[in-house]
Amino acid sequence: MLMTDNGLGSVFDRKLIEAYLAEHGTDPISGDALSIDNLISIKTSKTPAPRTPAQSSIPNLLQSFQNEWDALVLETLTLRQELLKTRQDLSTALYYHDAAVRVVAKLTKERDDAIQELEKLNQ
Repeated sequence: MLMTDNGLGSVFDRKLIEAYLAEHGTDPISGDALSIDNLISIKTSKTPAPRTPAQSSIPNLLQSFQNEWDALVLETLTLRQELLKTRQDLSTALYYHDAAVRVVAKLTKERDDAIQELEKLNQ
């Protein structure tokens, strides 16, 4: 696959665009002058091999669908378990935070009460 660098982003098959450029020497889309040096190569992933007729039979397709379904159900179960664990961890963290805030508030109140008592004694 090749792409022209004319800013339009046109993608062509290598053999077809090289044959067209050899014959016409212009961009097939815009008509501007174009050479093979102006083409940018694009790497594509390989396409998967087609299924054999044995793999395309109805029982094999059903088995394939069942395997996919089982994988999705297993993934969903795993995600739900992780979500439950995360919720429990969050609940515990919030409980500890709330307890810490209450302890700090109690200590602050006790400190303020002690300061008031000292001021009363010093007067």
